Amino acid sequence: MGSLSRSSTMPFSSSSPRPDSFIRARQPSLDLDRDILSTRGQRLGGLIRRRSLSIQSSDGFDELDRDEPFLCRDRAGRPPFERARQLIGDCRPIYRWQLYYQDPATIKEMPKPMREYYERNNDLIAQYLYIDRLLDSSLPHRLIVDYHQSGSIPGKSDDTRPYGTGDNGSTTGKIKRTPRNLYRIPSESSPLLQPQEEERAPSPPEIMPEEDEFVDSGDRIVTVAIYVNFVANILLLAAKIVVMTMTSSLSVLASLVDGALDFLSTAIVWVTTTLISRQDRSRYPISRRRLEPLSVLVFAVVMVTSFVQVAITSVSRLLSTDHSVVELSIPSIAVMASTVIVKLICWFWCRLIRNSSVQALAQDAMTDVVFNLFSILFPLIGSFTNTWWADPLGGLLLSLYIIYNWSATANEHIGHLTGAAASPKDHSILLYMTMRFSKVILKIQDLKAYHAGDKLNVELDIVLEPKTRLQDSHDVGESLQYMVESIPTVDRAFVHIDYDPWNIPSHMNQLER
Repeated sequence: MGSLSRSSTMPFSSSSPRPDSFIRARQPSLDLDRDILSTRGQRLGGLIRRRSLSIQSSDGFDELDRDEPFLCRDRAGRPPFERARQLIGDCRPIYRWQLYYQDPATIKEMPKPMREYYERNNDLIAQYLYIDRLLDSSLPHRLIVDYHQSGSIPGKSDDTRPYGTGDNGSTTGKIKRTPRNLYRIPSESSPLLQPQEEERAPSPPEIMPEEDEFVDSGDRIVTVAIYVNFVANILLLAAKIVVMTMTSSLSVLASLVDGALDFLSTAIVWVTTTLISRQDRSRYPISRRRLEPLSVLVFAVVMVTSFVQVAITSVSRLLSTDHSVVELSIPSIAVMASTVIVKLICWFWCRLIRNSSVQALAQDAMTDVVFNLFSILFPLIGSFTNTWWADPLGGLLLSLYIIYNWSATANEHIGHLTGAAASPKDHSILLYMTMRFSKVILKIQDLKAYHAGDKLNVELDIVLEPKTRLQDSHDVGESLQYMVESIPTVDRAFVHIDYDPWNIPSHMNQLER
């Protein structure tokens, strides 16, 4: 990737501007209590002391100025907030993104290619506005200030500093190194900045980027979803075993295998979630979050292998000389119908939880709905039409459906575990945040974003002036790192600082011989 200078622009195509449109970017829904590891073993408890993302004044610095008399100056004699102003600068948004937003009602009337194009644009605009809100707040400046404060008082730990004060002056508590605590605002509806004039017009529906609702494995809702699926699978598996004793239907056999694998999938997800929650920083310094996609991959392989065997059995039945018609009793039909209803409810609930493990359960619930529905239909069709081959053909078709579906899932997680590149949308968001972050960043020499499990690892190479002080370079680089790591799709970020746009490769090529 070639270097990108601050003077470069990012072309963006859209139709005519709409001055009466504004999109409210919303903060991500992230875990409140769990502690996310920092890049070099530090804690951010003291870094975000008294930070505020509530409504600011027009320039965003009035509250900062009130604290300046009580803060130490740096070695150059600059007040800490003045130093933050000089390092971050006045990096206003490159574009007024609201002007390029298209009304969803208008988009629906467009031809399909244009509709997909403008839907992608609207989604990207929502992401850019979210980044703008963060960078226009006081957070980047407070990161710089708190770095200075951390080093100004020898022997004092910042881990116990409060992150804010209440109305009566009392502290509101400590913060942890989590994105939710980093970007806490007084209420879910409070904007980060006072709206500008063009933002006071009526707003279109809020847009929440898909990744912003990612739920971490330690959330209570994930545990509840796992236990609900576990109990449901036990009861439905027992019911299917009873049904299988009443009939020799291959379609019902396929449904029984699917039910057994439902039970296995829930057990795998429960074990994975338990292991992730038990952190051992000496053995797993960055936790075991990659167990999630790994467990889904293992289950996908088991699923495909099992249904290959069901498909082989169905083909054998089709090629055999036994042409007897399979009959289903009323109790069998009732049990299978109840399975469809229960699994449909589980699917509808689990699909609302943005977590890879629970999404795997939701996907499996939907396949179970399809399986049980057609496992009833194929034997019934064969019974009413007196066609012996309807049942084994149904078992074969259902097996092929599962094999295809879970092969795609396995392929996706193999890519995530082997370091597949991030999507172009993710690259654009990361690039935009880096371009806007600080005026001392002259060029972006390189940007690599690749999967390390469900989330991304990001490597940034930025170019600063050769005369930039080491302290300033460190504070800008690490503040940018924290901002990038707080994007919901990012797991870890690494910022490399250089003084020249040209440089040798950052890492040794281990594959060369």
